Parts: sequence; structure tokens; C-alpha cells
Amino acid sequence: NVKKIIVSNNLEINDKNYISVKSPKEAIQKAEYLGYKEVLLAGGSNLNKSFIEEDLIDEIIINIEPVLIGNGIKLFDLGYFMKRLKFISMKKKKEGIVQIHYKIKK
Repeated sequence: NVKKIIVSNNLEINDKNYISVKSPKEAIQKAEYLGYKEVLLAGGSNLNKSFIEEDLIDEIIINIEPVLIGNGIKLFDLGYFMKRLKFISMKKKKEGIVQIHYKIKK
């Protein structure tokens, strides 16, 4: 029962389960307005870059899977940022997946 907020230039999404906004800041403002205390960012490298460049990410969870790939999708698209991370925890998940949780230092 969670509303999904989509950052897009197309604001005419005809689905009552989705809310469209134009920017990362607007997405956070909308989530706060709806009363959410936490937000999960699930997007591609360009959207991730947009949020991190505006200092809107405070934690990051990375899953390392036991697979080697010669080419893939970047976590963040090219941009102008550098963030230092503070280690929070590491968990071993099923099928050899390692999950690392970091806090982004301010």
C-alpha cells in the first residue's frame, strides 16, 4: 500500500498507484508530504546520479553477486560528485550474495 513516485518528464501517467514528478527534490518533497519517513530509490544510473548530486541519498546498500560480467550497467552515470562512505554492516545472503550497507558521510 505504498505510493510509487516516478521522476520523469512525462507527467501524464494514468495509474492511480503512481505519482509523477519532474525532479529528485520534488520526489522527496512529495514523499514527505505523504508522510513517508524513508524512501527507497530504485532507478538506473542516470536517476541515481541525479539524486546523489543533489545530496538526496544518505545510505546505500550494494549487493555483490558471485558473477563476473565483462560489461554492465553502472551504479551511477558520469557526474560531478565524490562521496565518502561509512561502513554500517555486511550480510551474507543466500546463493553467495554479499550485501554491504554504507552511510554517506556529510
